[in-house]
This record gives sequence, C-alpha cells and structure tokens, in this order.
Amino acid sequence: MRNPPPKTVSAFTVVELFAIVATLALFAAMLFPALARTKASVKRIDCSDNLKQIGLAFQSFAVDHGDAFPMRVTTANGGYANYIGLKVVSTSQSTSRGVFGFFLVMSNYLASPKLLICPAENEGRFAATTFSGIILAGSTNAIPLTNDLNTSYFVGVDAVNTYPNMFLAGDHNLGSDGNLTPLRAFVTPPVGPYSPDFKVSLGTNFAPNAGVGWLNTMHSKQGNVVMADCSVQQFNRAHLQQELQNSGDPGSSSTPVFSSPPGCSGVGVNRIQFP
Repeated sequence: MRNPPPKTVSAFTVVELFAIVATLALFAAMLFPALARTKASVKRIDCSDNLKQIGLAFQSFAVDHGDAFPMRVTTANGGYANYIGLKVVSTSQSTSRGVFGFFLVMSNYLASPKLLICPAENEGRFAATTFSGIILAGSTNAIPLTNDLNTSYFVGVDAVNTYPNMFLAGDHNLGSDGNLTPLRAFVTPPVGPYSPDFKVSLGTNFAPNAGVGWLNTMHSKQGNVVMADCSVQQFNRAHLQQELQNSGDPGSSSTPVFSSPPGCSGVGVNRIQFP
C-alpha cells in the first residue's frame, strides 16, 4: 500500500502579510470613530438619566416647600436662597458656597451625590460618594460632597414651575459666541467677549445666531438641560438659542444683577449659576 504524499504547508508571503495587516488597520480606522460616537451617545444618555433624577428631586423638594425650588427657599427653611451668586471653593462643606449647595439641601431626594457628575465630565471634577461633609472613622474610599468640584451641572436660580421653559439645571459646558470661551471660571474670570464669569443672565429676547453655545468638551457640542417643568431636553446650539428666545421668564428688577452678555436683556432674567 502506497503512503499518501506529504501535505505541503503553505506560509504567508511578506506581501500577503502586509496586505492582511493593512486590511485590518483599514477596518480598525473605520470602526473606531463609530465606537467613539457610540460611547459618546451612551454618556449623553446616562447624563440625561442623571438630570431626570435631579429634576425629580427638585420637584419633590418643591412639593414639600410650598411649591418652591431651593433657590427661593431661605436657609432657615431648608433652602439655599441666601447664597445665590456666591462662590467659595473650600475643603470644608460648611465654608464652601456655590451650586453644590442647591443640591446638598435636596440630599433627602437624591439617591446619591454621584448623580451630580456628568459621565462625560473632563475638567477634573470628581463624584462625591456621600452627602456628609466629613468622613467618619472606619470609612474607606469615601468622598464627601464638599464644594462645586463635586458637580457638573449649573442651576437656573430664577426657575419657577409656572414658567416651564426656564432652565432649571443642566450641563456646564456652555460657552460664548465665536471661539466659545467658557462662561464660568473657578477663581479669576478669563478675558473674553462677554467678560465670562461663573454666573450669567440668559433671558428672553435672546438675539438669534448670537450668544452662547455648547463647548465641544463633553457631548460633542450638545448638552442636556432640565427645564423648570422638570422635563429633560437635549439641545444643540441652534435649539439652545431658540429655547432661550422663548424661555418666557418674567424678569425682575428686585433680584440681584448677574453679568448679562450682549443678546440678553432684562435684569434677573433666567440667571444661570455655574459650578
């Protein structure tokens, strides 16, 4: 009986190997942008979910405080109205002032302070793990809610539920026109077209195609906003400006004046305070 001839083992040539590597690289180049977009979309959805829970917290707080949000309730009555427009970033919760305080007084209505950080946050902010201002002995890996570095979201300090299109809270990555210089800063406001600060008035009669937009730092020039009716909306630049033109806010000459960039009118109109 004759033995079968030995099988020949064929190997890749160098040219074939390079062709395979080049093909894989091409597929990877086509796939990575799609994966990046998918990841960004997931973060945007998770951010929206955070803000939905924050909106519910505002709503629950109002039910228990005469239909008023924390911005219109004094500290003596469990709110944070006394500290509107103040910003102090301290290592002590008791001496810090800022946006975090509006959320702190709603701690009974929020499941976790982790909700206060956007999943797409990229400015060195970090999520707290406890609403407490101190770490108890024996606690490990606990992070107290201490100041504005523990939140990603602005607060609309004039928001009232009778004007549902006013801004209640939302992503902090807002910027001014042109090069979209950030509107807020931690210590010294940077020089920019609108003399940016950590607070700004963005009211009705907002000029079309002028003013604020979304920075390309968190949600690819988009952002999420909780409206005064506690619904969550996702806006691109055009939709953001359209919404500002129709915020329906009443304005008030009795409220403190925030910086008002060109394109905005009125005093105390849809004022936004950034973390």
